[in-house]
Amino acid sequence: MAYLGKGRREDLFVLATELNLKFDKSMTIATLKDLIISSEDYDEELTKNIHSTIVEDRKAREENLRIEEQKEKLRIEEREEKLRFEQLRLDEQKRKDEFELEKLRIQTQSKLGADTSKESDTKFLVKEVSKFIHRFDLKEDISLYLKLFERQAQRLNIDQENWVSHLLGLLPTEVSHIIAREPEG
Repeated sequence: MAYLGKGRREDLFVLATELNLKFDKSMTIATLKDLIISSEDYDEELTKNIHSTIVEDRKAREENLRIEEQKEKLRIEEREEKLRFEQLRLDEQKRKDEFELEKLRIQTQSKLGADTSKESDTKFLVKEVSKFIHRFDLKEDISLYLKLFERQAQRLNIDQENWVSHLLGLLPTEVSHIIAREPEG
């Protein structure tokens, strides 16, 4: 009988239901105990066994619920860990991609810089060619002048494709205009 006083209220509600007793949800433990003891079919041994089974079932449900909560917590932690790992992997990939992009930018800039330096060398040479080769005088022989220009251009390492632009700068304006009007071919 003392076991009823120590029991939980919800356990006593289940016990009263099992014993087919009418009760109110607002009843206290003491009134439930009195209701169960004062029932016509009260058998202390049977009631004690039913009560202990009810308590064991409740404890088993609570334990199962606790285990499920732990499993869910573990699943959530594993999912979060996977997400963190994936984020780290994505961050690492992003750093690699940014590194490759910066590497390509530097390579492109260095190539552009090399091209620009070649152009500036050519531009520099266009200005400097007049120091090494005098301007053509219409009174001189053009064949001799062109031979001299060819040798100086080779000595200065001027690309053949740039010879015309250098030569035009050294010829008198009238001759340059005549050459400029000629169709390429």
